Amino acid sequence: MFKIIYPSKDTTIFESDKTLNAGLDEILEISKKDTTGGTDYLKARTLIEFDINQVNTALTKYNVDINDCKFYLQVYTTHAVNLPSSYNLQAKILGNEWDNGLGYISSNPKKTDGCTWSYPKSGSSWTSGSQDLEISVGSNLYISGSGEGGSFIYQKPNTGLQTLFSQSFDRVNDVDTAATTRNTDVYMDVSNAIKIWQSGSNSVSIPNYGFMLQFSDASEAAINKHGGIRFFSRETHTIYVPKLLMLFDNSSFNTGSLEEFNLESYKIYTDLQKEYHDSSVNKVRIFTRDKYPQKSPTNLFPETTVKFLPSSSLYSIRDAGTDEVVVPFNDTYTKISWYSTSNFINLDMSGLMPERYYRLVFKVTSGIYEEFIEDDFYFKIIR
Repeated sequence: MFKIIYPSKDTTIFESDKTLNAGLDEILEISKKDTTGGTDYLKARTLIEFDINQVNTALTKYNVDINDCKFYLQVYTTHAVNLPSSYNLQAKILGNEWDNGLGYISSNPKKTDGCTWSYPKSGSSWTSGSQDLEISVGSNLYISGSGEGGSFIYQKPNTGLQTLFSQSFDRVNDVDTAATTRNTDVYMDVSNAIKIWQSGSNSVSIPNYGFMLQFSDASEAAINKHGGIRFFSRETHTIYVPKLLMLFDNSSFNTGSLEEFNLESYKIYTDLQKEYHDSSVNKVRIFTRDKYPQKSPTNLFPETTVKFLPSSSLYSIRDAGTDEVVVPFNDTYTKISWYSTSNFINLDMSGLMPERYYRLVFKVTSGIYEEFIEDDFYFKIIR
């Protein structure tokens, strides 16, 4: 099952203009720009924060343990220029509280209140490496930075607690990815960060200030790597709002007296409604029967006989207008369940954007065979 959480705030900080706030801009940016012919580069980094209380609410509502969940940070590209053939992006756990601000990149005069390269909010400054502050005695987590351009949390001594997250990009090998996925989109497993904010470290509470996205430290330092990527922010008027995708397994399998489907001849239909409210949680029943049923003395109405799909069957959700994958297939977290009268899935509609159409896609696997069922499984989310 899934839960979609949208950012509570996001912004970009620019080394090229250290007091510029862009908290309300529709675009986020990660970049490294050559300003002196290869001897000096000016960087831009993205800050993004999610409300951890929404995670806690979902854990309670669905009676699931956070250690049984996966969390993916998703940020969508709007524009990319001059990127090297391969590079890494990093998400660091932010160490200082920051204000989103009310500025735009194009504000004239520029807005300086709120988060900038020089300071996280009015009256405070980013932590520097010389301070190297422990969050709380006994936490083993420290805040560091250069005094500008953000700060980050790390563990000392390093005993394996993950505080840095990364994603590698290879523009040569990524050319053949699906048309619905741009090869610069961020899809990053940040599960450990959510666990730190929710559970703490060594029984010490760790504040949630979100993530700082940037080119990796190695890429930022390399003199032969530069370029930039722009992403849609939470202020965008498109469907490409950044999000935190929470995945967990609440599937169940009890076939009762149902028989397994016939791979050679079957038909899938559902009780999917045309519309769902944007705050609802719904069970969608999935029925499988023989495409060409045969009558028998014990089965007078074979067209109504329901069969069950293999336990490896999965579902995905796509935006019907753009074919963008909203919830991808996942072997653990998007399984189709069974019970005694039909197959089924549970859908939390609260993270799907209202006044848009979506469609379900099913993936049925049996042995070496994989089939994708993309019939007219459309529904609309309404307010």
